[in-house]
Amino acid sequence: MILPEWTLPHIILTILYASLGLSMGVGEHTGLMRMPYSKFRLNRGLSGRTGMFLLYFVPFLGALAVSAPHLAAFSLVQFVVLAAVLIHFGKRSLEVLFLHKYSGLMDLSTALTIMTFYTIVAIGTTYLNRWPLAAPNGVFWGGLALFVVGIAGNFWHHKILADLRKNTTDYVIPRGGLFEQAACPHYLFEILTWLGIAMLSQHLFAYLTVLGMGSYLFASSLNTLKWYHEKFPDFPKGRKALIPFLF
Repeated sequence: MILPEWTLPHIILTILYASLGLSMGVGEHTGLMRMPYSKFRLNRGLSGRTGMFLLYFVPFLGALAVSAPHLAAFSLVQFVVLAAVLIHFGKRSLEVLFLHKYSGLMDLSTALTIMTFYTIVAIGTTYLNRWPLAAPNGVFWGGLALFVVGIAGNFWHHKILADLRKNTTDYVIPRGGLFEQAACPHYLFEILTWLGIAMLSQHLFAYLTVLGMGSYLFASSLNTLKWYHEKFPDFPKGRKALIPFLF
């Protein structure tokens, strides 16, 4: 793991970033800081598609802008880390435009809050990419494999959800893929995607990002499972929230 120089500012920033990540999960689970979008939307503000596009495309532009002046001198490691970040946010932007179905509005403050966090993640990861590993190692190659699995699995389950809503704007019980065993397998694959990026980068900031993303998606999967049980009395009782057969 690549650690920062432990000056007082770096210590403070690291503590603040770790605390932000953990508080997202706690706030989502308790309802104190729940992000009101998707199933929990307030149905006011921007169109759902516009709001979701902004919160993924702005981080894409931020990562590109930070990296563009230095591309000519990039090593293999730096190219792969940048590509992984751009592929993730680019994929999500394209899914918002051409795959997902939206039936409501998205609160502007929610869109701006999530967009700000994602932009910090994208810019922070690509800024620290100026100080990469000297050469690919075993953790790097494992991270690349995990990233591919995460990005592919996430798309696969997003496609399943989109296909289920082809002829309706309402939510339905998810069927197919790992949805047969868990309410939010797409969240699990997103966590794997970010763990893959962290293993590619190997900066402490990237691992703290996994902590934040994981804690939030972990809590959100619990809320989503509860929502499904409340909305659909016939929702399968044995389905887990996030990890098939386990949790």
